[in-house]
Amino acid sequence: MKNFIVILFFSSIVSNSYSQHIEVKLHSTTDYEGYEDFAKAAIVQMEKVLNSDEFKNKLMEDTYKRTNGLTNKELLQKIKLAREEQGPGGQDRVVDLRVRTLRINSDESRWKNKCKIGARAGTIGIDGNGDGVTAICPQRLEKWFKENNLGSLAGHYTHEYLHIIGFNHRKWLSTNRWRQKTFVYKIGNLVRDLVNKNMKE
Repeated sequence: MKNFIVILFFSSIVSNSYSQHIEVKLHSTTDYEGYEDFAKAAIVQMEKVLNSDEFKNKLMEDTYKRTNGLTNKELLQKIKLAREEQGPGGQDRVVDLRVRTLRINSDESRWKNKCKIGARAGTIGIDGNGDGVTAICPQRLEKWFKENNLGSLAGHYTHEYLHIIGFNHRKWLSTNRWRQKTFVYKIGNLVRDLVNKNMKE
């Protein structure tokens, strides 16, 4: 009887960690002039998706590369914990986002060609190289704004946030086809698709 109670208690804790609501908080938008409301709207949709049963179920049933050895349950727990490993961080169970645009016309000009829409590199943004700030190509932000594409922006934020909590898609001589199988890419794409689906309903 005692063992049964212990198992029941542990199961309750694990179940509760999966279902507990997490908040997505946008702390700053640097060089987002004219796009601040668009970013805030994407954050609202991102939070809805991350707390949805559909997100949890689809995450649990898929397979991923570059998971740091974690099971799907542990991957979900890590997202729900929302404990940043880069930058200033914040509270647990709060996805702390700080965003900016890439400075392609000044000290980050090395990204200029990679950021061009249709460029072979297909660069959308970067995770900030350890400072906890998510940077996006200004061309991409403008394009998505004109399309009212909240899903792609929310997916981008999710992708880069997964870097901030410790995941990557690095592999020697990796191809885009391989990267698309990684946890970071798949979950970013999942959030994008679910946001877009919700917007149509």
